[in-house]
Formats: sequence, structure tokens, C-alpha cells
Amino acid sequence: MSIRPALLIHVALLSGGLLSACATSRQIAVDYPKTETSPLSPIKGQPSVTADDYYVRIVSEFEFKGDNALKGGCSDIGASYESGDLSAALLFNIHNDALKLKRETSGFLYQATTGKCNFKLETKKVNLTPWLRLDSAKDTQVEYSFLTSNNHEANLSQLVGDINAASGLMALTGVGTGIAVMGKLAGSWVEAGAAQPAVNKSSAAAKYSSETHNLPASVTLGSQGGQLNQSRLTVYEVVDGGMKAWASETKLLGEMRVYPELLPSLLLKSIVEGVPDAHDLSLDELLRLPIQTAAGEMPLRQLIDQVDQAEKPNLNPDWQQYDEVENQCRRLKLVLKGLGFNKYDRNAVLYYFLAKSADWKNFNITPQKAMADAIRPRVLEQYRSKDFAGCLATEDYVAMQSMRLPVNTVQDWDNLSSNRQKKEGVISSVQSVGRQLLTALSHPDKEEVARQLYPLLTADNGGNGSVLLQNHLGNFGLEALLQLPAIPDEGVVISAAQFAAVIAGLNVDSFSCVRPAMNQGQPLANIGITLFVGKPGSPREKGGALEFEVARDKITRLAFQHSSYRDFEQNITDYPDLGGCRIEAEFLKQLH
Repeated sequence: MSIRPALLIHVALLSGGLLSACATSRQIAVDYPKTETSPLSPIKGQPSVTADDYYVRIVSEFEFKGDNALKGGCSDIGASYESGDLSAALLFNIHNDALKLKRETSGFLYQATTGKCNFKLETKKVNLTPWLRLDSAKDTQVEYSFLTSNNHEANLSQLVGDINAASGLMALTGVGTGIAVMGKLAGSWVEAGAAQPAVNKSSAAAKYSSETHNLPASVTLGSQGGQLNQSRLTVYEVVDGGMKAWASETKLLGEMRVYPELLPSLLLKSIVEGVPDAHDLSLDELLRLPIQTAAGEMPLRQLIDQVDQAEKPNLNPDWQQYDEVENQCRRLKLVLKGLGFNKYDRNAVLYYFLAKSADWKNFNITPQKAMADAIRPRVLEQYRSKDFAGCLATEDYVAMQSMRLPVNTVQDWDNLSSNRQKKEGVISSVQSVGRQLLTALSHPDKEEVARQLYPLLTADNGGNGSVLLQNHLGNFGLEALLQLPAIPDEGVVISAAQFAAVIAGLNVDSFSCVRPAMNQGQPLANIGITLFVGKPGSPREKGGALEFEVARDKITRLAFQHSSYRDFEQNITDYPDLGGCRIEAEFLKQLH
């Protein structure tokens, strides 16, 4: 893979207008670096900085602090700027062994000849590295060399030009609109590419001096947190008065700064209070984003396609096959990590990749849907079991959630399960008694009905085997069935045998399943309702509702009601499957 020459950003030619005097000759001196340290702050909502939070890019930039040459009386600014006998250059050597990142580039080039205003200074703002994930960036070493010469044979201008031309990082320094990111996988591709152009070193006879030093790491990360280090190299202009040696003068020219830049995301453009925002995107959008590589700019999808076949993920698996989707998710995650993407960008891509999977949507069910009775607890547990643990860890879900992506963490699922269990506890107690009631009432033998009812019933005034019976359904001959002259509105206490006789006299054709009564959308813990229809010739052929009230797992009250009581029919429409009980529309039609 060929290496494109580096384009050093923001090249500025600081000519005679940048130096402070019209001395006979000029040279440059560089002081030892001074380091300024600042804390690496965690992203909002994070207790500390982790190695997967940020991208780091190391930048060098010259900050000019000298006087304008015109103020010093230099008017000959139109002189030719040919290579002269006095020259100096600051070179950077950057390497990261883990990423196989190696490059050289220049910080500045200074040239001057004896003679009035005949000099030039070229400074460049340079991205010394592409964007590197924090865990990789901390291993990056930057070395600087300061070269000076008073011999035109050294030709530092040519040396600097050759070094810049040979730099293999043009495609990785943010050229164009693409994102320059590099990880171990990208580093392997660079290393496997074509050899870099050879740098033409100065001849052995050339006379120049040099000194080389290592700069402190631009970023450090430890158990107590992280630090950012900015190195400042003070650059001086040494003015020599020629034959008047006593006229030599040293002036501050500027500072060369080497510092880290930070970003929490490269793929996500929206950053809210330091946290990337990944909502309202799509996988296609993310895969179309341009990425700068050693081979030039290409979409992220094409970059992923370059991975070896054995490791390349299938971006369009069979979405109905959970195991296959989970496996491809794992592959995609490893490739994205190998390319150098951090946890936010990786998980944004993974979220939208999985968004096509029904299992993924089920796992991230909303609390409202999780409480719906159409989804039974056993189904909910099946949803939870398909958590893509073969691809995603707990911290991945936390990262997705922090980017405003609707996912369920372990804590979310614990809350969902707990709330559902509480709801089921309310429903199940009523339904358990209700199922026993229906079993007894459905028996064809009246005496057997009475025997099964007896342990289910209790009344304050009648004791075990008795129940308070109310009638709000209308006149269908209940008094005659009970052989009573009248039944007051508050009801009458009857025995299990008497109620068995009532059911036999009603000649019931069928009962519906039992549902808890509802109040403001919430199931009641102590009241249940079942619907019934009569056989032809029944005193209540179109049927009605039988409401029962439970206390201490026994029925204390029974009431014949209209099916519209407690808005029961509407609740069936609003909550078609409540506690596993679904009453079909055909059954309701028989009640009218």
C-alpha cells in the first residue's frame, strides 16, 4: 500500500517582516523544553477517565513572539530569499511501536545569509499523529532534533523537504473531509504497504551540528486518573553584528508548542456537554462517513470490507437468527476496535447494526410494553435471555445509554422484572382464587359444585362455606332460585349449596376466563370478574358478569353485574390480554 506524502497544515512563510533587526547575520537557538501539566478530566457523568474514552492527536504549533522587522528599520524586504550559509531546522520523530506508527516531519526551517534582511523562517502547524484512542496514544513517543549549520553544503532546506515528502501520514492527518484515525489494524496495513521514499541525507562532508531530546509523553493515564502534558520549546533569534562582535544580541522569537488535542468522538458530530449524542442516526449514515487511510479517503463501509475474509463481519446477516447476528456483532466490534475507534463510536455503529434484529428490539423493550399483559412474564424472560452477551459487555450498554440510545442495562432489566413481578403478584392472587371458582362452577353435578365451593367461601356473618351475594344484574328470578321473598341491595348471606343451586338454575352455557377488575388502569388486588352466557331457555340467556371479592385467599362477596360495570368491556378492549386472560369479541357479542 503506497504512502502519500504528508501535507503539513497551515504553512506560513514568515519572511523579513517577522524578524526584529537588519543585522549582518542571524541564527536560531532553541532552549530545553518546559512542560505544563493539566488534569485529564472525565467525560460528564463518568466517575473517572478510562483508556477508551477519548481520542488524542498530538500537534506542534509555532507561536511567534518577535518584533516586526519593519519596526526595526528594515526596508529591504524585497531581497531574494535564496539558501544561505546560516540555517537551522527543528525536526520531529514520532513513533508508536504498538501501532507501527513511524514518521518524521519538520517544525520549522530557518535560513539566512549575511546581508541586510536576507532571511526567511518557515513555520508549520503539524498534526504529528492521527487521532489515536487514548489507550494507544499514551504509548506515543515524540523526539525532537535541532539542527544548525553555517555551511551551504549541509542544505537543511533540502533535508527538510525530503523528510516532509517522505512522511507517510498525509492520509492520516485530517486532509480533506475524512476522519484520520489509526489503530493496530490500520497500523498493520501501513506497515504492509509500499516502502517510503528514501530521505536524501546531507553528505558526510557537510558540516552541521545537532542535538536530540525526547519530549515527555503528551498524555499519561494511571489508576489515579490522567494528565495532559504540553511541551514548550522557546526559540531565540541570535543577531550577530559581524565585525562588531559587541553588537551581538539575543531576542525572543517565539515558542514551539507540542500539545495533545482531545475528542470524545469522531463519527458523531453532536456533542452535548462533552458526551457524544448518537440518537436519530442510521447504520447507512455511519458507514458512509469518509475515513482517511494510508490508501486515501474511503467510506467506513469500504474500510471494513478490506479486513481479511476470516475476520470480516457480515453486515447483512440473517436477522432472524440470534446466534448469527451475535457472532457478526462480535466481529464488527473487534474490527472497529482494531481500526482505532473508541467505545462511543464503536457502540454507536453496533447499536444501529443490531437495530435490524427483532431480538435486539425485544431486549430493549420499553417499560410500558414490558408491563403490557400481552407479553407474559415467561416471554419477557426470553427477551432478557437474548442479551447479546457474546458481543456486548455491561459497559457497552452504559456507553450507549449515555449517548441517548434507548437500551436496557442490567439495572434496567432488574427494575423491569421487579415491577412486573409486583404486578403479577396482584393479578395472580385474584386469578388463582378465580380459577378455583370456575372449576367448581363448571362441574355438572350441583352437589359437587357445593362441595368444591365450600372451602372457597367465607362471610363475616355466616362463617366458612357462606358468602354475601348481591344482585345488580336485574330481575332474572334470583329470588325464586333462592326461595327468598326479596333480596336487599346490600345483598344476602347464603351457603355454598344455595349458590350451587343458583348456578344450576341459571343453566350457564360457558364462563370466560377470570380477569382482575381495573381501577384507573391498574388491576385491583382483591376483585375479579368473569363473564357468563346462558343456554337457550336460561332465565338469563344473554348472561352477564359475576364479580367476586377476595380476602385472605377466600371469596367474601359474589355479585351479579352487567358486563359494563366497572367499565369492564372497555377494559377488555384497552387491555385485551390481562394476566394471560383474553376474552374474544365473539364472546362479548353474546352478552348483547
